[in-house]
Amino acid sequence: MACMLVTAPMRADEARFSLITCSPGDEAYSLFGHTALRYVDEESGVDKVYNYGYFSFDTPNFVWRFILGQTDYLVASVPFEYFIPEYVERGSMVVEQVLNLTPSQVSSLYRLLEENCRLRNRVYRYNYFYANCTTKARDKFLESLGNGCSIVYMQPEVPLPTFREALRSMTASHPWYSFGIDLLMGSDVDEPATPEQLQFIPANLMNDLGNACITDAEGVSMPAVNKTNILARENKPVATRNNLTPFNASLLLLLFTFIVMLCELRSKRTFWGYDFVLMTVQGLGGCLLLFMALCSEHPAVDANFVMLLINPLALILMPFLVYRIIKHKSLQIAWVQVAFVLLFFLSALFGLQCYPAPLYFCAAAILSRSLFHIYKERICELNIV
Repeated sequence: MACMLVTAPMRADEARFSLITCSPGDEAYSLFGHTALRYVDEESGVDKVYNYGYFSFDTPNFVWRFILGQTDYLVASVPFEYFIPEYVERGSMVVEQVLNLTPSQVSSLYRLLEENCRLRNRVYRYNYFYANCTTKARDKFLESLGNGCSIVYMQPEVPLPTFREALRSMTASHPWYSFGIDLLMGSDVDEPATPEQLQFIPANLMNDLGNACITDAEGVSMPAVNKTNILARENKPVATRNNLTPFNASLLLLLFTFIVMLCELRSKRTFWGYDFVLMTVQGLGGCLLLFMALCSEHPAVDANFVMLLINPLALILMPFLVYRIIKHKSLQIAWVQVAFVLLFFLSALFGLQCYPAPLYFCAAAILSRSLFHIYKERICELNIV
């Protein structure tokens, strides 16, 4: 059935709900922005915000529970005048989209949110893709539409990004944080995402709702957003640029590895301390990734092929390699490192996972170092230096 698009003007004195979208801040927890729902009833003098983004660092074992993916957030309502100053102070843009809801839908959403704010209902298990401040607010809004009503989003004509691409776009201004997320996220985030799945990012939900329609049981459609207001304009200072990015650091690692090997050729010695440090960092990083894959409830951290390179086995190989270097014995054990690095490159070649660029320089450093140990005697015979 073809939908007839109509626009019903909303009276200024009617109780209404708005979606509030705040642009990203500079702290790690604010890099994706924030979403809340604003309720205004001028007749009763009520103007408050329902916020699903509350958490406390004072919660017992907060950091440990966060690593395990067992972080609990809660929803609460606060007066709008208490909500807005934080985002104005940090220089975020705050956009209000007045939702095009009928009076019965406004009442339904109000009841749902008030019930959710009760002490026994207010806590929820946080999930950065599927249960965060944005998706929880969206889901309550959709639930309030009632039976027979649905929301239709305008499908984009361009290919949608994957979860990983969306994460990279939101963290691009913080390269080390972006690199860390890239390492922790496994192959699942490289799957194509739907528009609804990408709405875990506040700006995506705001843009999607701005082009969406609400369709009732009779096929009559109305814009999902009645009006858009800019409550605060972005006013953030220009961030200082750090030249030591993961890309530059990994390039320096590769360069330093070659310098170490050239020095070894000139001095006819082997600097086993470098292998001790390199493989210890490699192994400890692999232990962290393995722990996250086996123990964490975070989504998309289990099938992580980064462990082919940042491998916990390096901690086991390291003492054997160092011992054989000190005793001037054969270093054929380094073939284990070579095999895993080659598997890493093959996994990238066949598209098993999308890796951050700096990781390839790290892989080249480990591979060249391992091959150097295996063929050092032959390299020395070439009289390169």
